[in-house]
Amino acid sequence: MALVELRSVVKRFGDHVVLKNVDLSVEKGEIIAIIGRSGSGKSTLLRCINGLESVQSGEVLVDGVAVHDPKSDLRNLRARVGFVFQSFNLFPHLTVERNITLGPTIVKGLDRAKAAVLAREALRRVGLEEKLNAYADQLSGGQQQRVAIARSLAMSPTIMLFDEITSALDPELVGEVLRVLENMAREGMTMLLVTHEMNFARRVANRVLFMNQGTIWEQGPAAEFFQSPKTDELKNFLGSVLN
Repeated sequence: MALVELRSVVKRFGDHVVLKNVDLSVEKGEIIAIIGRSGSGKSTLLRCINGLESVQSGEVLVDGVAVHDPKSDLRNLRARVGFVFQSFNLFPHLTVERNITLGPTIVKGLDRAKAAVLAREALRRVGLEEKLNAYADQLSGGQQQRVAIARSLAMSPTIMLFDEITSALDPELVGEVLRVLENMAREGMTMLLVTHEMNFARRVANRVLFMNQGTIWEQGPAAEFFQSPKTDELKNFLGSVLN
């Protein structure tokens, strides 16, 4: 059974249809890069997967939970679906450790000592163990984004969603965040990434989706996707971002 299943999903904001009958199946351990122009529905797709946005019709199934069903426990689901945003959303007045332990202690009910062990391990995975007692506003943008990833990892998610997490970073900081994602990929984490980093998508993703006008316009294995675009829309898009 697929870890994520979207069936004929429609999402509107007022009269504007953002997602038009989207179908998507994601297997456990799969790494999917989602690319496309601004306004094509990429970020909305991610937000529908963990219930941050409700859908008007269709089905969204994630790790056995019917996200589209108003009766489903989305708080419990979000404890298993990590979401890292473009903005870091860290609490600047709290230490790195406390930023990370908030979720395990409040959502999962762990005591502070056990949560602290999770925080240290999560920071080790993103290469920032030495920043455990630093405050968020003392870190560089790249370090803050890595802490945001560690915060999600500490919840032991079954899948991670990343929404343009490098687009707010200075170019020299992008690499350190992408290296963390590459390590997570090697560890077998299921990931969906909205990204403009085409070389990263080509190198790390199992599958690349091109969204256009609210639909998954074209998709395929990363190697052939970039070499042999089948539609003019994808050819034009790749021409604009790769040149």
